[in-house]
Amino acid sequence: MAKLITKFKYLKPNARTSVGGYAKYIATREGVDKIDKSFKLAPSSLKQQQLIEKILTDFPDSKEMLEYEDYLKEPTVGNASEFIARALEDNSYEVMQTKTYADYIATRPRAQRFGTHGLFTDDGVQIKLNEVSDELNHYGGNVWTVIISLRREDAERLGYNVGERWRDMLRTQTAALAENFKIPMEHLKWYAAFHNESHHPHVHLMVYADEGIKPYLSKRGVMNLRSAFASDIFAQELLCVYEKQTERRDELRSGSREVIAEIVSRINSGIYDNPKLEEMLLQLADRLSKISGKKQYGYLKDDVKAIVNRIVDELAADERIAVLYDLWYEQKEEILLTYTQELPPRIPLVDNPEFKTVKNAVIQEAINILADRFPMDEPEEQSASDPEPSDEETEPPLTDKEKKSVMWNLYHQAKELLDSESEDYDPDAAVDLLIDSAHLGCDAAKYRLGKMFLRGEDVTKNIDYALVWLEDAVSNGNQYAEYLLGKTLLQETDVEQDLPRAEELLKRSSDKGNRYAKYMLGKAYLDGILLLQNIPEAIRLLTESADKHFAPAQYILGKLLYRREIIPQDLERAVGYLERAAAQDNPYAAYLAGKILLTEDAVKDVLRAIRNFEIAAKNGNDFAEYQLGKLYLYGKETECDYTKAMFYLSAAAEHGNRYAEQLLHSIKSGGNWSAALASIRLLHHLGRMIQNRLEDERRGKGIAIDRKLKRKIDEKKQAHGLRQG
Repeated sequence: MAKLITKFKYLKPNARTSVGGYAKYIATREGVDKIDKSFKLAPSSLKQQQLIEKILTDFPDSKEMLEYEDYLKEPTVGNASEFIARALEDNSYEVMQTKTYADYIATRPRAQRFGTHGLFTDDGVQIKLNEVSDELNHYGGNVWTVIISLRREDAERLGYNVGERWRDMLRTQTAALAENFKIPMEHLKWYAAFHNESHHPHVHLMVYADEGIKPYLSKRGVMNLRSAFASDIFAQELLCVYEKQTERRDELRSGSREVIAEIVSRINSGIYDNPKLEEMLLQLADRLSKISGKKQYGYLKDDVKAIVNRIVDELAADERIAVLYDLWYEQKEEILLTYTQELPPRIPLVDNPEFKTVKNAVIQEAINILADRFPMDEPEEQSASDPEPSDEETEPPLTDKEKKSVMWNLYHQAKELLDSESEDYDPDAAVDLLIDSAHLGCDAAKYRLGKMFLRGEDVTKNIDYALVWLEDAVSNGNQYAEYLLGKTLLQETDVEQDLPRAEELLKRSSDKGNRYAKYMLGKAYLDGILLLQNIPEAIRLLTESADKHFAPAQYILGKLLYRREIIPQDLERAVGYLERAAAQDNPYAAYLAGKILLTEDAVKDVLRAIRNFEIAAKNGNDFAEYQLGKLYLYGKETECDYTKAMFYLSAAAEHGNRYAEQLLHSIKSGGNWSAALASIRLLHHLGRMIQNRLEDERRGKGIAIDRKLKRKIDEKKQAHGLRQG
């Protein structure tokens, strides 16, 4: 038996049983949990107003209370009650001696008492049962009813043994109700009541719309709502479900995340030698060359669609993809079992609507072959490192008098002893000197000690001792200590995460002009994962950090200005920031600058692109080496140079670049280079797509930054031959 039982039906207008009567029944019958608090939204009563006037006369300082401020803004029953209760509590001794107040205390509704019925709906909507019943009796459309039921033991364990929990759950499902009943959100109406039955606690839900709007619920809509309810109610248990491993997964590696990572890693590594797939891609390219109009799957003739489908089948037949697809299905079926015992039959990947976008990706790769176009292959995600301030940067400029002071002499002596290439290298003696300098008030010494013991640099790692010195430097307003401690607390590096304190410290450091803090805080606001997302503030901080010549900030800002997903595209500014970072040997920035200069007509400059690729290649970027190899091999954008091509492609392959390996293999075997590269790109794309679906299900709705939206953007880009991530 499934854990969650649902029943969907609808009541027709003018039926023998009144719809309004049904609403009254579910709202008032024995066993209903009377959780309605909407009466609190009504205007304050005359008796309340009179009592408040007396309180203000007897206790004038009550006007300073926040509850009174709330009451003045919204003089409702609820706010009046809150003010009266607090005022009487604060003046309890005098109150107990006064009969007027004593009578009120004896008779007024307690805060924990609910209303006279159990009907509830969206937050902030007052419910008057008679009015709801009358409206339903005169409603001309169908009213859908849903019953959602749990076993008693499940309700007790999950906290769904009280009406408030069901109310809060259904309020989070408002958008899902509107979407699946095909009702615009602004026209949706719903009411529900919780019945705390002894064996099967359940909720009755009524859904309808404004007059003129006809709700409709399909079989798919029923499944969607069952899934949404189950995902919400069993959220914590589903997290455990996602982590459960089958025996076959354990053989690959313990933990589903590791299994998926292992499979994707195998998909993304090595050669993909599939002449059959390459031949089909060439065949598809030939057919597309004879077709006018839109070259998208939905617009193609059946015989061309059949070629696309065979290509997807061939990709799905790869053992690694097949295992990944099985994992996706196993996880999906475990979720389905929470609300149904009948699992739908598994369907081939090519027929699965969840993965339909791969078909347009196949078509785009064939078009690339047809147009003799070679997309820029690059990693799914590139991230810049977060370098620490140099020791010299953390020291304030000194006056001649300060240079002669004892504490600075001790500090500089310690620095000399920390030079690992010096014959005088002696970290123990250096620590002693730094401690002496710190005791004399040198904040740079305190910061240096904190950093050394936090990182385990030249000394044995000691987190507690490091925090003592960092906190001491922070108390004196040292911006570098504020940055390092804030970053440590933000990233949960060796210490318990403390996001409010981390944000405060990074703000303090940033306000003092610290470019590292500006970058770290800006990046956190941009991601919206650890801190609340704030795009305008993120852009401001990253711009200030970039303008202070900080290469990682210049790279991120250049990337944002290029991608146009968050801020408007500005290719000139994007290249400007990226080339400034490239001049500081940032390989990611150099590669992206090269890509823009090579592919964007508005700023196209092949020689500058090659110079940037060379900077990136010199600093270890294998995709820059691969790109240079392709440029010199194809000779489309620059003079063909086979020797240089082989040099760069071999270097990229030695550094683990899978596309370079594939291209070299194709060259040696005499195959079609374009078709071979298209094949491996499609394999990687499909593997990444299934991995994203697995991660989406694992996270559940509402967790993390809009990964589903990002996934859709990635797939749209892939279908148009653009970079993802």
